[in-house]
This record gives sequence, structure tokens and C-alpha cells, in this order.
Amino acid sequence: MIDEVRRTMRVHGLALPGQPLWVAVSGGIDSMVLLHVLRSLGHPCRVAHVDHGLRGPESDADREFVVAHCAELGIPCTVRRVDVRTRVEANGESLQMAARALRLEWFNELASSGPERVALAHHADDALESFFLGLMRGLGAGGWSGIRPGNEVLIRPLIRVERSTIAAYAKEHGIPWREDASNADVSYARNRIRHELLPLFEQWRPGTRRNLARNMGLFAELDQLAREAGDAIIQKARIDPAGVIRIPLSAVVDGAPLIVLHRLLRGKGFHPDRMEDILRAIHDRRTGTRFPGDGVELLVDRDELVILPAGSPPAIWRFAHALDVQPDAPLRIMPTAFDEVDPTVGPWTAWMDADRVRWPLELRPWRPGDRMRPHGLGGSKLISDILIDAKVPGDRKDRVLVLADADRIIWLCGHRIAEGVKASMGASRVLRLDLLPRGAGAQF
Repeated sequence: MIDEVRRTMRVHGLALPGQPLWVAVSGGIDSMVLLHVLRSLGHPCRVAHVDHGLRGPESDADREFVVAHCAELGIPCTVRRVDVRTRVEANGESLQMAARALRLEWFNELASSGPERVALAHHADDALESFFLGLMRGLGAGGWSGIRPGNEVLIRPLIRVERSTIAAYAKEHGIPWREDASNADVSYARNRIRHELLPLFEQWRPGTRRNLARNMGLFAELDQLAREAGDAIIQKARIDPAGVIRIPLSAVVDGAPLIVLHRLLRGKGFHPDRMEDILRAIHDRRTGTRFPGDGVELLVDRDELVILPAGSPPAIWRFAHALDVQPDAPLRIMPTAFDEVDPTVGPWTAWMDADRVRWPLELRPWRPGDRMRPHGLGGSKLISDILIDAKVPGDRKDRVLVLADADRIIWLCGHRIAEGVKASMGASRVLRLDLLPRGAGAQF
């Protein structure tokens, strides 16, 4: 077993020979064996024990056991008491998820002040259990390889060692440990996998557990290849200054669409079940279909998949006169003369006959049902139809602004000016209106 751990640490670059390490020790057999193995390999160790306070006297006894064991061997030991129940009440997490989050927060805090790595006692059986949990929960391709050997902070030297080997090592070296009664509670899904599913597999076909462990290595490599393929496709995405991500639909559907979606939407709050819905909307060309995530929204547009920041309450600016424009408003109004009108300056500037504008003015996002009478059309038209005719992408459409006076919409900013307000020959007073780059119009 010592050789297997040494090989794992070398192959995966978990720690250099003799590198000082934090070791997370609960007092259970796995972490107690991990501490013994790492010290046997010559690593100076410091013990980190988390007291979750969830099992009353049992939690106290675990803490006292670990502290006494470290004192006997002269190992530095640090204890942290965490308030799991308060976190559950605040965040609505399960006890297990809240406890895990608090542990990891503390482990990262410890690593920031050194030693820089924290060794955890996850082993091969834990990886198998996590794999099946991932399959049942639909965690997608990212769950293929189960528990990874480590990252820049957390390392798992026992990840290739089976639970039976750990038990044999503990017995051989006389290592004490405490048994956590909750490990036998089959109301937890992980424990049912451990005590019921995996033994059943072994009963059906002896050696299945080892075959599964071997396949885990293959799955890890397949996962890496899938990540690389997905990332290569995601490189085709564009990100604009507003943080909107755009990726061609062809890049999604022509490759491995589910893998691309899992990679693209990872960490954005999209449930795995939603991936199928998104893919169906893409295949059916349901332009305009939206899917909410955590702080973002996904939009299926004509030729692109668009991920944009979730909308905040729309800003509305009101102006009593030309000098009443707030500094934060994305609009500037300047009185001028007709001979200064320059129709070539671009769509974000409008020239209006000041005598035909009825104050006050209001600048706001357009709303469903809004209509205007575009100059030269000879009638009114829905704003939504004007934007569709202009082929404005769906995510940009929502951020188009309109300028209304006391009677009607006088400017669909960046697109059309209303009938009857455009500055024409003979206008004695002209208003130049400029929509500024920080406004919604600058994103088109």
C-alpha cells in the first residue's frame, strides 16, 4: 500500500517527497491510516480536525481522540468547530452539503498560510460511490471520473487504494480509530451504494468492484478528451463588452452537443435535465426560447446560442427640458441649428424639430404593445415588428431603448425616428440627440 500511495502521489503530482502537509483527520479508519502512511513516507504532517457538532457527545469524543493521538505522537493539531445547522438554515443546503462546504472553506484557509496542500482520505471505494451518485443525480460528463486525485490545494493520496486494503493496513500496524455510526445509516444514498449496491454487484459477478475501479481510470481519460473537445468548440464563442456570450448554433449541434452544453453552462445553475430541453429548442429552431440560470439567462437565437446576464429592473430616465439630462443617463440633448444637421453621423444620433417635441421626455426600454409611427411609413407599427424586420438578435432586442415625449414614441433609438418630429428644411430650432456608448444601444 505504501508503494501504491507513493506512485499515486508521483503520477498525479500531489506532493513532492518530504513536502509538509496538512492532513484532515476525522478519527475514522481512513484518515487515521492516511496520517500514518504520509508520515511513513517522510512528510512532516499537521493535523486539521473539523468538529461539526452534529452528533453531540460522539463529536466531542472524536475531537478528544484525535487531539490525544496527535499529542501522543507529537503531531501539531488544529481544531475548528463549525456551525453546520446555522448554514443549513441560511442557505437551505442539506446537512452533508453544508458540512462539506464549511470543511472546504477552512481547508483552503489553512492552505493559504501553509503548508500549501491538504491531504484528504478519500479512497477508491469513495470514488466508485461518487461515480454512482453522479449517475443517479445526472451530473453529466463531469462525473464520469468520480473523485479526482487532487487540485492545487486538496490532494487524495489514497484514491487508488481500496477500503479493504486500508482496513488490513490498520490492523497490521495497530492503528486506532473511531467508528462513525452514521456510516452504517442506509437512509443516506452513499451508504446504500456502499452496503447494498456494490456488494450486490460483487455477488452477481465476483471481481466487479475491481473492474469498475479500472474503468474509472478509462472514464477519467475520456472525460479529459471530452473536456478538450468541448473547450475547442467553446473557443468559437464571442464575449462582448457587456459580458454577453455568443456561440454559433452550428458549433453546438455539429459536434458533441450535450458535452458542449455541459461545458458551456457549467456552474451557471442549469440542471442536467434542462440540457435536453435546450438541445430540443435548438434542433426545433424555437427562436426566442429562454432558459433562466443562476444570474444568467440562455437564449436560443436565430443562428446563435446567447448567454446574457440576468436582467435587472429596467432603468427609466425622465427629462423636463434639454438641460435636465441626468449625468447617468445614456443620452445627450443639444440645441442646434438646421445647417448643422449631418445625417451621416450614424443611427445613434437623431435630429429633431424642437418645436414638434412635447416635453417632458422619457427614455426607457421598449415594452410589449409599444407602437410608433415611423417616418415615411404612413402608419403605425409595433416596436416588436420593427425590430423583427431589422433582424435584431433576441438578446439585443430586449435592451433597445425608446424615447417618448408627452404624446408618443418619437425615437426607436438606433433604428427609426417618428413621423412629424424629424428636423426638416425650415425648422427654426433643432435638437441633436445622441445615445451614448454606455447605453443599451451601444451593444448592437
